[in-house]
Amino acid sequence: MKKMFKQDMHVLRFEASLVSTEPDDETRKFIISFYCGDDTIQIYEICDKNSGRIGGRFMERKKQSNPTNGRYYQEKDFVLGNTVFLVGFKFMLVQADEYTEKYMEDNAEVFPQASMDALIAKIKKGSLKYPSLQEYAIELMKVLDKNNDGYVSIDEFSACLKSLNIFCTKHEEHALVRKFDTNGDGKISMEEFYNCLAA
Repeated sequence: MKKMFKQDMHVLRFEASLVSTEPDDETRKFIISFYCGDDTIQIYEICDKNSGRIGGRFMERKKQSNPTNGRYYQEKDFVLGNTVFLVGFKFMLVQADEYTEKYMEDNAEVFPQASMDALIAKIKKGSLKYPSLQEYAIELMKVLDKNNDGYVSIDEFSACLKSLNIFCTKHEEHALVRKFDTNGDGKISMEEFYNCLAA
């Protein structure tokens, strides 16, 4: 009851796509809402007028168990890039609304993948092989920003980290772009990243 009163106002909303081999399913879009107060889930399908489909409620609000472990889904299961199995369908979470993004960032103990502090700490672990964090940060900048233009795409960034045995989830990649994409072009500002890393 305490959880219900405290958390019932929090609803996490995600845009999701169907994981399916059917060509018609590729363009289908869904909104999955997770109610933190009672761990219930609701799904709406969004349809274009010309799609021939009727949009609306796809799944009534109810609790759903995860077939992989038999436990009811919890809010921590809902992060970008994750797949969830609901009413016989497999959905991938591809986007979250601003409220959900902020909620996850404010509750880093539940959503560590949304925590910039946790992610920077993860990246900083690579500095153990270097004389100082400063030298590691400088070397990392050289590897990341090969053409020295001050910006790196998230794919290049992730590939570089992988080469250093630092692996990011889809949600962590999203968190990096959200934090360091200063001009909205999908690229990470190396100056901003360096300042945060070297702090």
